[in-house]
Amino acid sequence: MAPYAHHVFICTGSYCAPEGRADELYGLLTRLLGDLGRYDNPVRVKRGITPCLGVCTGGPLLVVYPEGVWYHKVDEAALKRIVNEHLRNGVPVEDYIFHRLTPAPDA
Repeated sequence: MAPYAHHVFICTGSYCAPEGRADELYGLLTRLLGDLGRYDNPVRVKRGITPCLGVCTGGPLLVVYPEGVWYHKVDEAALKRIVNEHLRNGVPVEDYIFHRLTPAPDA
């Protein structure tokens, strides 16, 4: 497997995305990643969907690993910010974070 820098999961469960918005976001994510989605890019972003992240509220939900940053209420504008600010520049988008596996670096 080629190296990668981040792994993004979008929850498609019926509680997180009752209107099917998560599938739309997943398609948009593919386009927004551009060069970050290329298999031969050593800092690429792997992406995936999951039927459940175990939260079941506040969706659509998205989680970024290895940082373990959990985003809620993700819409198109939020996804654009997550890709540009977090995945490209390493700065999580505080406006949409509801959980972290580890404390924020400046906390």
